[in-house]
Amino acid sequence: MNTIFTIILTITILVLSLILKDLLFEGRIKKINKLIPGPSTIPVFGNLLQINAKDFPKSVNDFYERYGKVFRLRLGSVEIVVLTGPEVIDECFNKKHREIFKERYIKFSRFFGKDYNIISSNGDYHYVLRGILTSEITTRKLNNGRLESNKFILEMFSNLCKDNKETLVKNTPNQIRILAVKLILNFTLGIEENDETILIIVEKIKCIFEAAGLLIYSDYLPFLFPLDIKSMSKNDIISSYFFLKDFIGIKLDAIKIKYEKENELKNETTDETSSKLNNIPIIENYYKNYLDGSIHYDSILFSISDIIFAAVDSTSNGFSLLIGQLINKPEIQDKIYEEIMRNDENNNTNNISFADHTKYPYIISVMNESYRYNSSVPITEPNKTTEDVEVNGYKIAKGTMIIKNLRGTHLSKEFWGEDALEFKPERFKNQPLYQKGLFHFGAGPRGCPGGRFTESLTFTFLVIMLKNFKIVNPTDIPIDVEGEVGLAMQCKPFDALFIKHTNRNDFSKINKGLNQQCFTSSSQFPTCYQTEFFEFGFNGNFQLNDGIDCSSGVQQLSFFEKGFVFRVDHFLFEF
Repeated sequence: MNTIFTIILTITILVLSLILKDLLFEGRIKKINKLIPGPSTIPVFGNLLQINAKDFPKSVNDFYERYGKVFRLRLGSVEIVVLTGPEVIDECFNKKHREIFKERYIKFSRFFGKDYNIISSNGDYHYVLRGILTSEITTRKLNNGRLESNKFILEMFSNLCKDNKETLVKNTPNQIRILAVKLILNFTLGIEENDETILIIVEKIKCIFEAAGLLIYSDYLPFLFPLDIKSMSKNDIISSYFFLKDFIGIKLDAIKIKYEKENELKNETTDETSSKLNNIPIIENYYKNYLDGSIHYDSILFSISDIIFAAVDSTSNGFSLLIGQLINKPEIQDKIYEEIMRNDENNNTNNISFADHTKYPYIISVMNESYRYNSSVPITEPNKTTEDVEVNGYKIAKGTMIIKNLRGTHLSKEFWGEDALEFKPERFKNQPLYQKGLFHFGAGPRGCPGGRFTESLTFTFLVIMLKNFKIVNPTDIPIDVEGEVGLAMQCKPFDALFIKHTNRNDFSKINKGLNQQCFTSSSQFPTCYQTEFFEFGFNGNFQLNDGIDCSSGVQQLSFFEKGFVFRVDHFLFEF
């Protein structure tokens, strides 16, 4: 009884002390930032009780709609300024103030990784860790390694669909997550794990990211840490994290033994070895930098963990949300398929690389719109100001936590017009990747170092998938493409029907029966060929109806350069 009374009394005294401090003392940051608009605060908690702990991005975006592009929050003891909008974010992170905003704000829950990993380090050491990764994901290296990613993508579709014309894929996002784990493990660790281990890793990563996006109160009031620890233990976050860290540690031990036994990568200078050096897994490059004395040993584990967690979750959910959009809007699939067929004269699309992306402007516009509409991380890791700075007419104090509101930046009608909430690739027509106004990979010196890797995978995945399949909703209920809050937005489970496209070489079957024949009406067109004919990109776009508009017929058939000749009032097929 005395123990309980002592605990209650201690907490009461602590809270009263914090209230008095809040009321009587005004720190420098608070004194400067108080002139920035924002919701009113209460002692100790600030605006913490006004935040929806299960949807922090929505709460932040609601405040933006009320207080504007630059507003102030105080969560517990932490002073925060939230920035929204392409111009404001561009000014602060890419242009005028980029040096002032480039440092990472280290939250209480990230403190254990401070100065050891890519995300939570600052200064020169951060750029060493970051540079090791970026040196391995140059466009040249991504193009040279294209067959590895293509292999895993084709293998997934082969296993799922086998020889069936149509395949119902249950919980499609989970299948995509399995693919992402295989790709990222091969990229970072150079391994191909068995299916049982892959499934365990999938569940561990899913567990971490679903819970890690929720509000952690001790980031703002450290004395609440015991409550957060209890909650994280209950959700298996801690055990999942250490499982993956130990898994990476085992692989690192194997590399250590290999380097102790032989020094072939240093001594061999043949062309063959040079090729191997270009394709060694990222973990070996981190280990080589450790041997050179450039980084700490623990930084290998922390950095590889960062890469695996971030790449698997953001990539898999980005893929899945995009598939959901394509299912809901089949006309976009048709346009992508037409573009693929225009560029696939040699039927070699399955060997495509990111180097080919400029030939596919419509696919690039779909990718840009996907990055806008479904930002993987609607609230990125925070930065902090290293000097007092004026933004949009408001002075922000040195040491302030800075949050980028990407949900509002990418989806607000203020920046994108009345159709901002519509998935519309045409808004990026004939525009390249990395569009002004898009910050899906962050901004400035602390932007995501793996952005180009993700773009390469997304492009390759889209082309291979839609060259081979049309994806259909097996129900009448539209796919939910809004996502649920996690560290990255989590795609909700859905089923999808994958229907194989007929191989373009199968035109020979039609050729045999139709060559040089004319048809004055659709009724004369042999029904045995109609199904196959419509599979070559004409679903819903072109039909053999009597009295068809000649001009529209020419337009729809034009993408087969030598496939058809159209004559008024009748069809002449030349193959």
